[in-house]
Amino acid sequence: MYESLTQFLKTFSAESPFLWALLVMVVIAVAGLTLYAFWEIVLRAIGVALGGRSGQGSGRGGH
Repeated sequence: MYESLTQFLKTFSAESPFLWALLVMVVIAVAGLTLYAFWEIVLRAIGVALGGRSGQGSGRGGH
């Protein structure tokens, strides 16, 4: 399986460099957005678990 995938990627990158660059950018963008969403969920869950939401919206004006 890996040999055929490697062969396909080599052929694809050699025959159409523009589409190869586009594919690389799309893969990086999707990975970045996925990691961003994952850490947002994890950090919000930690904040809720620690009770960090109790001070929001109280109108105190503090930082």
